[in-house]
Amino acid sequence: MAEKTIKDIGSRKIIGMPVYSCKEGLNLGNIKQLLIDSKTYLVQGFLLERKVLSKYERILPFTAVHQFGEDGVTVETASLLERRGQNSRYVRALHHPLAIIGSRVFTTAGRTLGKIEEFLFSSEDGRITGLEIAPDGFFKERSLVRGEHLIAISGHTAMLKDEAILDAISLDNPLLSNIGNMADNMREKAGEFISNTADFTKRISTNINERIEKIKKREEDFLNDYDDDYGADQQEAANDAYLDCTPVDTEPSATELVRMAAADNEPAGDGIVAAKKSIGADDTDAEPNDTISP
Repeated sequence: MAEKTIKDIGSRKIIGMPVYSCKEGLNLGNIKQLLIDSKTYLVQGFLLERKVLSKYERILPFTAVHQFGEDGVTVETASLLERRGQNSRYVRALHHPLAIIGSRVFTTAGRTLGKIEEFLFSSEDGRITGLEIAPDGFFKERSLVRGEHLIAISGHTAMLKDEAILDAISLDNPLLSNIGNMADNMREKAGEFISNTADFTKRISTNINERIEKIKKREEDFLNDYDDDYGADQQEAANDAYLDCTPVDTEPSATELVRMAAADNEPAGDGIVAAKKSIGADDTDAEPNDTISP
């Protein structure tokens, strides 16, 4: 069978709804009353109308419900129903039913909000999820308050947290209602976006770190291979030659020979002859006794 659908059920809508058994295909009766625990405010079950030929009333435990449909409630088999008086857990709910609808609503700050004209409960666990309040006090229009603000219900009085005023949604003004729903959706989407962004950033950071480690590893492998091929001595010699920009094993130019001869006070002829030989000129053009100023 399909899994149980989780949704909010209106208390007025459920009254009079028929109950069907899936296995036998029987109409087990219509719901007559909701049985609500006065301490936990959870829906415990449903009292069914007595059938014509039946000697006693039957109770449908909340946990026995298979599905809450639009036109009826289903159970897997008729044997899941209990006879009234069979289980003591329903005694208080049967003899002292909790009067939620019609109760006057107050807040902890002492404000009167109005009267409850309907309440919603969860199909998952039976907890009260919402209170529809008629405008008979602070509220000037029908408003919906979440059930989590409910503190206590006694007699015909319901006490709510003062935060319920700020959290209320107008039921008479579709625009305000839609704005409230949009705000909830935006908060949900923002939470999802932040979570997705954090995950994406984490993945990017991990990828960058992995790439950096790969680059470092390649550099280390390259340097190790270089040391193995050339040796430490040749590498050191190459570094020294790079730092020392003086040419190695290079013949002095003609101009340098002349300047060197002048610095050593050599005869100019010898310097000029050497210079000309260096540049391929005829040495007969130079005067042997000429001197060149440094």
